[in-house]
Amino acid sequence: RPWVAAANPTPAPWGSVRVLLLHGDHAGGASAGTVAGESARRARQARAGEGALARLAAECGASLQVVAAPAAAPMEDEPALSGEQVEAALREGWRLAEQAADAGVRLLVLAACGAGTEAAAAAVLAATAGAEPPAVLGRVLTDAGEIDDAAWMRRCAAVRDALHRTRRSPRGAKDVLAELGGGDIAIATGVLLGATARRVPVMLDGPVGLAAGMVSRDLAGQARHWCLLADHGGDPAARLAADVLGLTPLLDVRLDLGEGANALAALPLLRSVLALAATLPTHPSLTAGASGRQEPEPGEDEEEDEREFVEPEPAGPGPTTTEPDGQPVDPSGRRAG
Repeated sequence: RPWVAAANPTPAPWGSVRVLLLHGDHAGGASAGTVAGESARRARQARAGEGALARLAAECGASLQVVAAPAAAPMEDEPALSGEQVEAALREGWRLAEQAADAGVRLLVLAACGAGTEAAAAAVLAATAGAEPPAVLGRVLTDAGEIDDAAWMRRCAAVRDALHRTRRSPRGAKDVLAELGGGDIAIATGVLLGATARRVPVMLDGPVGLAAGMVSRDLAGQARHWCLLADHGGDPAARLAADVLGLTPLLDVRLDLGEGANALAALPLLRSVLALAATLPTHPSLTAGASGRQEPEPGEDEEEDEREFVEPEPAGPGPTTTEPDGQPVDPSGRRAG
C-alpha cells in the first residue's frame, strides 16, 4: 500500500501518533437503547485522560484529541445535517488532518463515542453499498450485557424510514452525509481526505471510520489506500465496509471497548513489525528486476555481445541421399544395382 512506501520510505515505527475521538450524537431512533449522557461522559473522561481509550493511548505514547461534532437530527424525519453543516464538517476534518501533519504526526487513529453512530453508519452503508439495514446493524447490548431486541428494532425502523424518505434523493457523497451521515461521519470523511492529501495513513476501527471511508471513495479514490483497519470487531457494518474497501483487518481481538480501542491495542504490534523490517537485510529476490532476473554485473552484457557466433561442426558424416531406402544414386538418376 502507498502508506508503506510513501509514509515510511525506510520502514520505521510511527514516532508520533494522534487519536481523534469524534463526539457527536444522533437523535431519534438511531440512538435507541443508549443511556442518556453516556457519550458526553466518555468524552469528558477522554479529555481528563481517564477511561479505556485514554489509558490505551497513554500506553502507546499517542496524543488524544476530542473533537466535538454537530449533533445530527433524526434521520427518519429530516436530513441529519444541512448542506452548510456538511461543508463546515468536511473543512474541519481536513483542518484536523493538516494540523496533525504540520505537527509531525505520522499516523492518525479515528475513534468515536457518539450515540447512534452504529445506525448512522448502517444507513450510509445501505445507501452506498446497497446493504439491507438488518444485515448491517449489530445487536444492541444493555449495560448488563443483555441483548435489547426492542432497541435494535427501533434502530432498524429508523434506518428503514430514513432510506424510504430519501429514496428519490441524489446519492452523491455530500448528499449522503447530509441526509444520513451526520456530523461525526462528515468530519471523519474530511480527515480521510486531508490525510490523503498530506500522505498520512489513518487507522480505522469501527463503523464511523469505515462509513467515512465509503463516502470518501466518491470524493477521492485514493483515500482508501491510506487506510488501515485494526479490527472489524465483529460489527456487521464494519465487516461489509471493509470488504467493499478492500481492507483486511490486522487483528481479531474484539475488545468491545469503543471505537478506537482495537486500533490502539494493535499499534504496539505494528510498531514492532516496522522496527523489525527496518533492521533486517533485504532479501535478494526483492531487488530483482521486474522479470525476476538478477541485475547483471557491470560489463557482463557487453562481454556477451562481443562474442562472435561460431557455427558448430557436424558430429559425423551427413546423409548422401534423401531416398527412403538410403541407397546411393548415380549421376544419371538411376538407382545403382
